[in-house]
Amino acid sequence: MSPEYSLIIVLIILLGLLILLGRIRLRRLASYDSPILGKVEVFQKYNGEKVLTTNSFPQGISTEQPSIKYSYWYKIANEAFRYTKNIKNPQVLCFGLGANTSSLILAKLNPKIQQTIIEIDAQIIQACKDYFQLNDLIQLTLIQADAFKVIDSGSQLPNNHYDAIIVDIFLSSPPYIDKKSNTPIFIKKLLTLLKPKGMVIFNRPSHNQEARRAGIELKKELDKYFQTSQLFDIKDPRGYRNNVITASFKL
Repeated sequence: MSPEYSLIIVLIILLGLLILLGRIRLRRLASYDSPILGKVEVFQKYNGEKVLTTNSFPQGISTEQPSIKYSYWYKIANEAFRYTKNIKNPQVLCFGLGANTSSLILAKLNPKIQQTIIEIDAQIIQACKDYFQLNDLIQLTLIQADAFKVIDSGSQLPNNHYDAIIVDIFLSSPPYIDKKSNTPIFIKKLLTLLKPKGMVIFNRPSHNQEARRAGIELKKELDKYFQTSQLFDIKDPRGYRNNVITASFKL
């Protein structure tokens, strides 16, 4: 057998192994067709971790793996928990459900926190009920609505003011974030829903230079309205990279 022929056989075997490994490591559990976000899918990795995607873009993960503590989802939840831990009956408002990742972590950190989550997409909600323990959240008010319309009116919210507000609104196509949520108008509207010593937490993609610049500009804008702000550049061990930006008034 010639060396060239042997090399071809080896390459074919390696290609076959890579395809097989890919199928083993990532198995599709469900697919939903959303008129808003497109293809919503749930995958399961070799270690049991589940991933929610929209048009192949990750929106959230399940929380059972220990490495979740190094994720930006955990950072979001931990910042909200840390800020509200000394508040009696804390109220947290979240715009965007994702895979119920941060909200589930927050509920585990403090089961007494009352969460209100606004999510526009019915298929995202269904996927979270089916695969991401959404039904396990007891202290939860879930509202299916457009976050920007809710912010404009506030009429659908169960409370007038919140101790912490999480802005986690993602799109299913580049730039993956709605630029309206970076504007002074949006920030001023958030202030009307925030308690006098409240905190806002923004989750933003930072996968490229343009996204990271947008995160820095958002922090500068928040500095105009809040006493203190921080930008955390989280590099998740899974390969995800996001900015978590917090801004608050001193307690």
